[in-house]
Amino acid sequence: MGNKIDHKGIIENINKDLIQVRILQTSACSECHAKSLCSSSDSKEKLIEIYSLNAYNYKIGDEVIVCGSTSMGKKAVIIAFGIPLLIIVLFSFISFYFFHYSDEEIIVGIAIALSLYYLIIKLLNKKLTKHFSFWIE
Repeated sequence: MGNKIDHKGIIENINKDLIQVRILQTSACSECHAKSLCSSSDSKEKLIEIYSLNAYNYKIGDEVIVCGSTSMGKKAVIIAFGIPLLIIVLFSFISFYFFHYSDEEIIVGIAIALSLYYLIIKLLNKKLTKHFSFWIE
């Protein structure tokens, strides 16, 4: 497995040093010859924002390859799924065994804790954007 993930895309918009590229994100199943018979194949169009100092070299409609590092993907999975799962498990365990909360209180507490977590993620959006950047190859 390589150190980067790449997708073909088409430049949709250029604004100073910001390039917006539309990519077709497909699952591995979508390339299968039996995908019409299977319900698990899917694909989605996504708009990726890329900051580039040489954006003037590109034109709207150009076909480009958008790249990202695999480590970036791993970090995103940890932030989006790993940490929330850890919050749920730890909060449940601590609330039940140490504070003897009822199931309803634990559920409400988990909802509040996850809401706070995602609020913090939203507030740190600009800082996280620096760690999750794409480039054009």
